[in-house]
Formats: sequence, C-alpha cells, structure tokens
Amino acid sequence: MRISPAVCLAAELGLLPQDEKEGEKNKAIGDLQAIEAGRKLFANGCAACHGPDGRGGRGPNLREHVFWHPVDDETLYKAITKGISGGMPPANLPEDQTWQVVAFVRSLTAPAMENTAPGDRKAGEELFWGKAGCGGCHRIQGRGGNLGPDLSNVGAMRALPQIRDSILDPDAEISSGYESVSVSLKSGKTLRGVARNRTNYSMQLQNADGNLHLLSMRDVSQVKLTKGSVMPKDFSKRLGGPDIDNIVAYLSRQRTRPIEEPKGKVK
Repeated sequence: MRISPAVCLAAELGLLPQDEKEGEKNKAIGDLQAIEAGRKLFANGCAACHGPDGRGGRGPNLREHVFWHPVDDETLYKAITKGISGGMPPANLPEDQTWQVVAFVRSLTAPAMENTAPGDRKAGEELFWGKAGCGGCHRIQGRGGNLGPDLSNVGAMRALPQIRDSILDPDAEISSGYESVSVSLKSGKTLRGVARNRTNYSMQLQNADGNLHLLSMRDVSQVKLTKGSVMPKDFSKRLGGPDIDNIVAYLSRQRTRPIEEPKGKVK
C-alpha cells in the first residue's frame, strides 16, 4: 500500500489527532466572508510556500484531502499560530484573522455542502439545465444525461475548488471511466466519445449526443484513448464569472441525503 508523503509529514509533525474531536465549530468555518478574508491573508503570506491556490511549492499541498481532512480545526489553528519547528514559522496574526486562514484552508478540502458558496443557487439550477447545457451529459437525481459522471452527490464528495476547477479546466482531473476515446473503424469512419463495457470482443461507445454505439472489435482498426475530457473546454469564455459562481453554488448543494440548512440561510 502506498502511503502519501503528506500523510507521513503530518505524522512526523504531530498533526494527525489521536482521536476525532467533537466540539463547537468556530463561526469562521464555512462562512463566505471569513473564507474570502482568509484567502487574501493566505495570498499575502502562506502562498509563498504553499502556492496561491494551496497546491504546494516549498510547502505541502494543502488540497491533498488525505492530509488535511483528518486534522481538526483547533489543531490547524495551533499549527498556524505557533508554526512548525524546522518547517513553518508562526503566522503572528490576531485570533480572528488566524481563524479566517483556517476557514480558507479548510474550504480547500471540506465537502462543498459544508461551506457557503458565492452565487445564486436558483440561477445556477436554471443555467445547469438550460443555457450551459450541463444536464445533457450529467445526471442529478435521475434527471439528465449519462455521458458524464452522476452529480447527485457532488456536494458531499467534492470541495468547492474541485467543483469550480472541473468546470473551468475539465482536463485537470478526469473521473475514472470517463476518459475520452477515439475509435477508427475499418470502414473509414471515426467515432469519438466515452468507452463503455469494453471487452476483447465488443465495445460500447457513447458519443457527445448521448447516442450509444455497439461495436464489434472485428470492425475496429484502432482504439485511441486520450488524456482529455469530452467536456467542453470553453465555459470560461461562454459563461461569465457570475454564471460560474451560480452553477458552483447549485452543485454545492447536491447530495443524496437532505441538507439541513442553517436558520436564516437562503435555500
């Protein structure tokens, strides 16, 4: 079994708690304004080692879920306040600003449903099933296409940055089983899409329109798997920043179990 270097580092630094702590969550955690304030503080200091988006540099990758998710908020707060011997200097920030940095770092890996996403969920829903065309390939609660991954539980499985990245840069991380494929037939025809149920004798290929083609391998001259996703790459051009925010806000609330909304929050 391969153990992540980040996990080893966490153990060496004593950042993996012995027992999961149950306590009252600091009010900054999951708060949109606190996260944004924390992002700015992070960019002015922490980013020098951890990268502007937390992907790492001289310091560890803070978006590696297996490293940071087991660390409770209080432990993370202490690590930022006191620093880590031989590695990270203390932040020397006031308590409220330190918690804002904690809120930002936590938002990088916490399930999207645990954070307040910027944007209008209702507008995002209309975009998803309308102008953006996402529903043609993705399914939510039984509605939509199946060329792309089912997003019914995406709010519980993905962090907000991951959802946003999957829209703006779909080639960065492709879900297993959804790699694009190009199939050349002996007849001279070429089909492109996603491979389904491929064996040595037959193959099912689903194209961008959702049509499923059952192919005999006897009729296939070449199968070429590509690194890219079949998802459009131009959402950043076709949609403005507010539209992206709205779609992310909508997807952040998608989970298979009902979400208990905090009092005073817009559903």
